[in-house]
Amino acid sequence: MFQAAAWLVSQFYNLTSDYTAAIALVAVVIMMLIFPLTLKSTKSMLEMQKVQPEMKRLQQQHRNDRQKLNEEMMKLYQEHKVNPLASCLPLLAQMPIFLIMFRVLHGLTKKTADGTFDPDYISKTGELYTSLLGKTEMRSLGLDLSLTPVKAIQENAATGVIYALLVVALMGLYFVQQRMIASRTVSPTMSA
Repeated sequence: MFQAAAWLVSQFYNLTSDYTAAIALVAVVIMMLIFPLTLKSTKSMLEMQKVQPEMKRLQQQHRNDRQKLNEEMMKLYQEHKVNPLASCLPLLAQMPIFLIMFRVLHGLTKKTADGTFDPDYISKTGELYTSLLGKTEMRSLGLDLSLTPVKAIQENAATGVIYALLVVALMGLYFVQQRMIASRTVSPTMSA
């Protein structure tokens, strides 16, 4: 698995000669691969929000009878063809991919005793390998991609702040994306 992911990064590096572009293109490929799961999850989430008023009514109606509530909820799910766990599927599918990519990217900057890179998982004859072998930095867009934000702050506070801001920006984009999805799902009856 690690070699396959590293091979993909290496192929995109061969096309672009840029670490950031290669990693971004791999991210796009991964997003395209899991898009069907994401779409299914989003549809399920929308359906769950549509049945939310009915679920609340059932919870109120059967608050003292847990078994009856569970039976009625199952009927409701079947009637509307929703699965309350379906929205978790893309997250579960992404987790191993994320861990593999983390290991691969970390492996690209594996250091030897003298502190230089000896990349893991990629072909020793590839352009990506030769561009990293013996180096101490993985530079792209003026940043050393081999550094963590904490390490970058320790080495140079100004550069470290840029790394930290990138992390904050990514978190912000994720939050905005989630808000956009949530705002599309709120119906007039739910907001009243």
